[in-house]
Amino acid sequence: MAYRLQDHEKQEKGFTDLLKEEIKSLQLKPTHEALLVSEAYLRNCKIDLTVSENYAAATRLHQWSTEHILPTEAFAIDPPFSTEELTRIILFKEAGLVLLSNLQEQSVFLPSLCTPTASLVACLASFTDPQDPWTSEKSHRLSGFMLSSYFSTLHENSKQFDAIIKDILAHYIKPLFLKSRTPLLTPAARHAIFPLPGPNGPSEFDAANKPWKFQSPHVVTILQWVISQLDAQLVEVHWPLIIPPLLTILDDVSITYKIKGCSLLGLLLNVCPASLLERSGLGEIFHSTLLPYLLYLPSLTPEEESIPLLDATYTTLIALTQARYATSNTENTKIKALDTILRYGILKGYAHAGENVRIARLLMEKSSDLVNALKIHCVKHLKDLLPVISGILTAPFATAYPPLLQAALQTLRTVLVNGGPRIEFHRGEVLGGLVICWRRLEDEVVSAPELVGLQRTVEDVLRAAVQLLRGDERIKEDLCLLQAFSPRFKTLLDV
Repeated sequence: MAYRLQDHEKQEKGFTDLLKEEIKSLQLKPTHEALLVSEAYLRNCKIDLTVSENYAAATRLHQWSTEHILPTEAFAIDPPFSTEELTRIILFKEAGLVLLSNLQEQSVFLPSLCTPTASLVACLASFTDPQDPWTSEKSHRLSGFMLSSYFSTLHENSKQFDAIIKDILAHYIKPLFLKSRTPLLTPAARHAIFPLPGPNGPSEFDAANKPWKFQSPHVVTILQWVISQLDAQLVEVHWPLIIPPLLTILDDVSITYKIKGCSLLGLLLNVCPASLLERSGLGEIFHSTLLPYLLYLPSLTPEEESIPLLDATYTTLIALTQARYATSNTENTKIKALDTILRYGILKGYAHAGENVRIARLLMEKSSDLVNALKIHCVKHLKDLLPVISGILTAPFATAYPPLLQAALQTLRTVLVNGGPRIEFHRGEVLGGLVICWRRLEDEVVSAPELVGLQRTVEDVLRAAVQLLRGDERIKEDLCLLQAFSPRFKTLLDV
């Protein structure tokens, strides 16, 4: 919205007079209009903030804008507004951020307006996730620019930075989670050996018990920004303020918040010391919370919810396992945990929902990640994993969804790299799947040229498999049979 102040007489009024008129009339006027008028005035006029009245008015405007551009509780409903209403509200919030940016530029020599407060930082942090419905590209860019500007010098003053982070966690985030606190934690955010019983009665959809979800949905974005700013030392200092809300979000019944919880935990794992996870006993709590999410599969869970949840859960579980067991003396425990994820998640998930091609594709992609994490220890799973891959490659209508074939081929390539010493015992499964897939692609590529790239991938993996099996005497007989099946194999495999 290109808002322009048309009333020339109003432009000539002093800044203080304008702000008095706008702020006093907030009870009578829509806040949108008051904010837009103020933003337009600041955009078109330079204000002398060394004048005490102007400075006082600017301070009031700064505080008022910080409070009124925060997302409202209506955003907790999906969908919250009509398209027209949502556009109008987003433009209003953009105007508020532009106003704060203008005040920041014009008060560069006034420390009291230039120094960030917890309320201002929390407000700006609310617009740092472009996936939020209240955040536009412009508001995301403006908030990021202002936060970077404020914190470029604040990081040098570690005490002030720590004070702001603590203030946000203690006074803006913690109060909203008090009524939905998990009984698994002690007040110091350690694993409670004897958990106290939780609140009685149905409370999952009670707005009074979950104000962070039904009244202030932006608080999750603020927590996400706070975690992204922490280092290992600050994580340990603020551990009792970070973990309760994170675990509450992760354990919520809503799929959307489960996904956000996985994202938050992933951010935390990037900076959290492995020793802290084990000392607090929360590594096991996180693991036991995440593991059941691997079976949120169609048809009980809608596909559009299941796929992002599975994607986030597998990524976070693997990262959690590697973070918990990062030392050489915990290698065996790490392998057992990864084994559980592959058996309980990939194999069981494929047995339940393998007919869904998008789910199958995701499971294949995550299988590749797990095989890479297991390295040579993946050989114990070849007897279960290779038939799944071979089944995808030889399916009659496999070419109807090429991304699934591509994912299966990538997983097979990863298996060849990590489990090479044991592939000779499964050569029939490997070569059979690749040859049948290649032969089918050779027939279909004539009418579907877009499959040429996929055919070349199959050829590359087939060559890699044959090269790996060259030392086995039995492979010569297999290759002769393949040559008899199709003379082109002689050139392809250099028999």
